[in-house]
Amino acid sequence: MKKMSNKVLLLALGLTLGGLNSAMAQQQQGAGSDGIWSLQEAVEYAKANNLNVRQSSLNRELSRADLVQSRNNRLPSLNANGSYGFNTGSFQDPVNFTLTTDNAWSANGGINASLPLFAGFQQVNQIKQQELSLEASEQEFLSAQNDITIQIVTAYLNILFANEQMAVSDLQRNLTNQQLSRTRVLFKAGSLAENSVLDLESQLATDELNYITAQNQRDISRLTLMQLLNIPTTEEFQVEIPNIPEPDANPVIVNGSQVYDIALQTLPAIKAADLRLRSTEKGVEVAQGAYYPRLSLFAGASSRYLSTSRFFTGTETVDLGSNRPQIVYYDNNRTRSETLYFPNIVTQRLDEDYPLFRQFEGNLATRVGLSLDIPIFNGFQVRTNVQRAKLQQQNAQLNADIARNNLRQTIEQAHVDALAAQRRYAAARQQVNASEKNFRNAELRLQSGVINTVDFNVVANTYRSAQSNLVQAKYDYTFKLKVLDFYQGKDLSF
Repeated sequence: MKKMSNKVLLLALGLTLGGLNSAMAQQQQGAGSDGIWSLQEAVEYAKANNLNVRQSSLNRELSRADLVQSRNNRLPSLNANGSYGFNTGSFQDPVNFTLTTDNAWSANGGINASLPLFAGFQQVNQIKQQELSLEASEQEFLSAQNDITIQIVTAYLNILFANEQMAVSDLQRNLTNQQLSRTRVLFKAGSLAENSVLDLESQLATDELNYITAQNQRDISRLTLMQLLNIPTTEEFQVEIPNIPEPDANPVIVNGSQVYDIALQTLPAIKAADLRLRSTEKGVEVAQGAYYPRLSLFAGASSRYLSTSRFFTGTETVDLGSNRPQIVYYDNNRTRSETLYFPNIVTQRLDEDYPLFRQFEGNLATRVGLSLDIPIFNGFQVRTNVQRAKLQQQNAQLNADIARNNLRQTIEQAHVDALAAQRRYAAARQQVNASEKNFRNAELRLQSGVINTVDFNVVANTYRSAQSNLVQAKYDYTFKLKVLDFYQGKDLSF
């Protein structure tokens, strides 16, 4: 399993794709409700409940919200403001703007609207950038699902491998136990020495240790799978054992270059890297748009109120009668005096209460116009932002190149591994066939007393090792072929 462990991750993505429709139906009824989890049930359950996948889904929704907001930025902005307070002492009358010394309540209110007309094409480019970011997030969500699928299938297949190792160890343990029983009978009859019994008892202990080791590996893999599913660990947890047929000894292994060309068109990780690159290209255009002037249409309305204000309705003239001032008039001869009388007529201001809403209506002021902002110098902020955007673009290009390079190396390695696994599986089958014949012959010779238990154990251990190698080669070879099938977009179900 040492070599296989590095390649299981490559295969794991595709092992469950063949039965997704039936898995969804089972998921609705409750994954693992019968106590036995199929591979499809485990994968679908993890896709819905794994925290990393859920976090990736939230990131996708955040990108969707950013896209909606970038589109809404083209709409007008509308804001209202208001204030209400108490003034005492000297203050400026907000209605007639005179200096007043009084106690009064005052209020102000207004509404403003603004519509961007031109901003260096930044809004258009931001929308395109967010559209690409959303597409990238969707592909990254698929990659997150692939990642958890890889982990689930790795643990699942480790359980299957450990089960087969347990079966092989149990078979060998039973064979050794049977041989030990026969040897004890021969020893009691005096046909064999005691060391023959001791040798087989030692071998039985070794077989027991091998079985326990495989059992421990299975339990660890079961625990890993339960933890990946985010469910409480339980001894009742069981997995379905699929029937994995013996692989074809001479399959047609496709050239790695052909597999690479197909994988470039299908893998979400590559698509996400390319979309991120295109998004950063639009980011450069967004940053460059800050060099251009900004033109906006604005409109607004405002009004005010003061509790001490009165509504002017006009004036009136009031005759207060004649006054008799202390003025004496004499004629030219100063023989007779006269008293002069003047009319007492005044003009008075007429006003009335001026309530809140009436003042707001009477003091209403509106405005509309165009606003032009021309960037001249802002501490080189625009230039720095453009440089930063270009660096992000270069980094995205490197990430895309790295993704392609890793994919190419992975497929090349998978192709070489498939060829090596093919040769190893063929050799392992021949080894098992040869060692089994030798083992059966050794059993007969041991029973006939031709060989001792030491020689028999050497032959038996060779047979046990061959069986273990065949199991490992079977899984390894099958996995390598499935890896290549996965990158070609083929059905990967067994």
